[in-house]
Amino acid sequence: MAPNLLEAALLKNTRKDTMKNSNKKWAFFSYGHNLGDFTRAVETAVEMQHTGAKVTFYNHGSVHLDSIKNRGLHCVPLYPELSWEQHQVIMDINRYKAPVGTPIPVTKEEWIAMTEADLEALAAFKPDGVYAGLNLSSMIAVPYAKLPMVTQVPTVNCPAFIQNKMYNMPNIMEKNFFMRHVLPGFIKRSIMRKVLTGDVAKNSLTEFNKARQHFGLKPIYNIVDLVRGDLTLLPDLPELSGLPNEKLSPGYYYSGPIFAQMDMPVPPEVSRVFSQKGINIFCSLGSSGFPETLKLIIQSLRKLPDVNIICATTTILDPEELGPNADNFFAARFMPAHLVNEQADVAILHGGQGTIQTAVWAGTPIIGIGFQGEQQANIDGVAMQGMAIRLPLWGVSEKSIVKAFAKIQQPSFRKNAKRMQDLVRTVNGTKKSVELMNLLLEGKLPSYRL
Repeated sequence: MAPNLLEAALLKNTRKDTMKNSNKKWAFFSYGHNLGDFTRAVETAVEMQHTGAKVTFYNHGSVHLDSIKNRGLHCVPLYPELSWEQHQVIMDINRYKAPVGTPIPVTKEEWIAMTEADLEALAAFKPDGVYAGLNLSSMIAVPYAKLPMVTQVPTVNCPAFIQNKMYNMPNIMEKNFFMRHVLPGFIKRSIMRKVLTGDVAKNSLTEFNKARQHFGLKPIYNIVDLVRGDLTLLPDLPELSGLPNEKLSPGYYYSGPIFAQMDMPVPPEVSRVFSQKGINIFCSLGSSGFPETLKLIIQSLRKLPDVNIICATTTILDPEELGPNADNFFAARFMPAHLVNEQADVAILHGGQGTIQTAVWAGTPIIGIGFQGEQQANIDGVAMQGMAIRLPLWGVSEKSIVKAFAKIQQPSFRKNAKRMQDLVRTVNGTKKSVELMNLLLEGKLPSYRL
């Protein structure tokens, strides 16, 4: 189906959505401790509710639960909760900071208990479809309940991205000089293709698969299969990922960018700092960056003349650990990144999909440092568009930070950032996600992908 015909089909479906959706129910789950997955789920749930559907949001623990209620969504907490300590280990596994094969720190009994809680919630609500996000217990409960399942994942988790050898080896796996500088990139990408499509997660998912077996489901041995839904949404664009529409794997669809536009005021300190003479910098390493890296970045930048720095530390460290605030420096845990980015000349980011897309939406050139393979890919995508520089994780130093900061001020980066800004502002990612989700229920998903 040609793009214009697809848009026409979606538009026709949208006109009917409010009437049809008044009878539809959608259950939304997310991995609440992962800020990116959580915020994308919330934004999509809000848009779905706007179409008239009945929406209920479920979470096994999150430091962000209040924001669900603040967005007008009905929220039901589920138990047992995934603890912050368990989340930290999972993040280390994702970042390859923990050895490959490190078990996810959830027992078979805990998985079964979470799955049973999910099943009880589904039985009570009786949804027509389930948005599972990256909530892993849903990957047991929803197939067991035989309900349509929607997941929303980074493009690197699309099989075609890996099969086309686009997945670069995460920097944290490049342990020595040979791996970093001698071994050719195409060989490293071939290694990652074999690893990611094989049984790389078999040991990590041992307890998870025991729980799947308890419910009569087959085991899963890799991340790609783990997060695949009946509809798998990619909150991305081919211009950002580098993977063309026509190469997407069956069942995978681009929705366009989705990121949180936090309903919170910009701290007055932002205007005060950014009104000083000099280059305005916004820095955030999301919820998955290393605290020591954030400290190094801020320490390096604060030594430079004529720079004004705003930093969002999120959950990775206390703002006070970065030193006292000053006329040209302010740090806080959270702030509306899309609004702060609009006031910045440069953004220094960790490469999370939402974080990168926020900067693109604001038209702000990026210096990126990826802590995971996905984050590297997100930065590489915008670097290929000429609006970003990626520093390898193993190469982050005061010298490399200062050098990249000098280079990113070249006019071409700002020009290309403006071009990409114009592109992403033509797409409504949450709206397209909801349209595709409703088409899934109707059995009318188009063969052409966004």
